[in-house]
Amino acid sequence: MDSLWWQIFDILGTLAFSLSGTLVAISKRMDIFGVFVLAAATAIGGGIMRDIILGNFPPIAFQKDIYFAIIIFTIALTSIGIRYFDTRLRQNVMHYSLLFYLLCDAVGLGSFTVTGTLMGCYYFPDHWMFDITLGTLTAVGGGVVRDVLAGRVSKLFKHDIYATASIAGAIALQFSYVCLEQSAVSSAFLGFIITVTIRMLAISFKFNLPRVKKKRNSQFF
Repeated sequence: MDSLWWQIFDILGTLAFSLSGTLVAISKRMDIFGVFVLAAATAIGGGIMRDIILGNFPPIAFQKDIYFAIIIFTIALTSIGIRYFDTRLRQNVMHYSLLFYLLCDAVGLGSFTVTGTLMGCYYFPDHWMFDITLGTLTAVGGGVVRDVLAGRVSKLFKHDIYATASIAGAIALQFSYVCLEQSAVSSAFLGFIITVTIRMLAISFKFNLPRVKKKRNSQFF
């Protein structure tokens, strides 16, 4: 894939996940340091995991200043925006913040699914399982760290269709790029659109994965 397009998806994912991390931190009433840590963990956590697996040291997030610049800019802009909403909007700030958070989270999920899967395809094109796993880990890794630091149960371990959306997008991208030999750009957009669409449809229509149910008064749990 053209490095420019890879960087565009990487920056888009960093921006989107930085926003979602900032919103979670603000909702938890963290101080400015806590907001920064949560935003940074969400934005670059998955990418750091990806680079460690691939043996890229230092991780890309520490090689370029733009990633931390995006995080700081996002924190400042989000904090100012929430503080200075007009009176009518402030009454519904939690509603709008939740919608914005869900959208940012879906966009970040799709963007990092693309960057992780493409890196896997670049280094190991013949190992499809590795490519898909790397894409999914890049996409969900930061969100898992965010939820742990915020004291929440991660979407990954509940019945939400979250990692499943990333897996579907990674499969589509890998199949299009490696098996069908389509261009990296078109394959990337395919994976991004599938991931975001599945995630947003799951939110809109409350689609969930089935849970393993236990019998009442079970002796095991």
